[in-house]
Amino acid sequence: MRWSSTALAIFGMLGLAVLGGGCQRGQESEVARSEDGVLRLGPVEVVDTVARAVAPSDRPLVVEGLRGSVRLTGAEQTTADLSFVRRGRGDTREAGQSVVEGISITESGTDAEYAYTLAADQEDYAAVDVRGRVPRRTALRVDRLSGPVHVAGVEGALTVSHAHGDVTVQGAAGAAEVRIKNGDVAVGFQSLPTGGTHRIETANGDLRLRLPPDETVQIDAQTDAGTIRTRGLSFTNEQFAPINAGARYDAQTGDGGPTVELRTQNGSIVIEAADTSATDTTSAPATVPSSDTTVTPQPDADTAETMAPDTIQADTTTADTTS
Repeated sequence: MRWSSTALAIFGMLGLAVLGGGCQRGQESEVARSEDGVLRLGPVEVVDTVARAVAPSDRPLVVEGLRGSVRLTGAEQTTADLSFVRRGRGDTREAGQSVVEGISITESGTDAEYAYTLAADQEDYAAVDVRGRVPRRTALRVDRLSGPVHVAGVEGALTVSHAHGDVTVQGAAGAAEVRIKNGDVAVGFQSLPTGGTHRIETANGDLRLRLPPDETVQIDAQTDAGTIRTRGLSFTNEQFAPINAGARYDAQTGDGGPTVELRTQNGSIVIEAADTSATDTTSAPATVPSSDTTVTPQPDADTAETMAPDTIQADTTTADTTS
């Protein structure tokens, strides 16, 4: 009798555990995959677009919060015309629509800046891609969780900070500060402001710096695991030192000028003329590198894989243009 009671109790506990496990699994979202096999939550995606416009009036423009891509272009205009592509995923269209409706775009302006803050009730299932044209001389600050960032033709100061995603900057002419954890960074200057320090940094990824051939600049570059290469630029006062599986390189062009600091823990660094088409023809030296040279400390470490979220084509057929 005692054995029967004990057996019943054990079977009862096992039944509750199975039921509980089934309930827990039932609450989990179905796993979906993109065309290239990237795993995502929720097989159904709902998309809409919200249009916003503002005249920054010499204030920095800020985009912050959530994940998603950013693609901004500088233009000769006084307003920033932006499209926010809201994306929500779920097991059904209704669930995806609920995620989209829970995404907020909050505008706030002070004398110091004008900010768009993105938030969502269900962050794991939500993303917002930002597209648009901004005044060419506007200062930008992008501070998001993850997603690729592409900025072209914006001449104001630029600050980018996030955890995952490549950053590409073309035609910069103001102070630049890029700090990310995972992703490649490529910054091209059409000119550099006199004095000051620019910092370009990633923990895991390659760095590429493009400069006008006649620009006066001081270079401070370091990788903990990777190579350093220069192309099409004539440097003076070069100093090079291998560091573990990486290297430290200091040099300058001309006399004085601003400083560009380049830092990566796992990745290689390329410093090149903006219009160069030359290829490296010399082997890696063991001491101070010359122009058009690859510096390869031994052993050469593998670069960490970059994490970059997938992006989608915006569905603009249903646009919400309310502010």
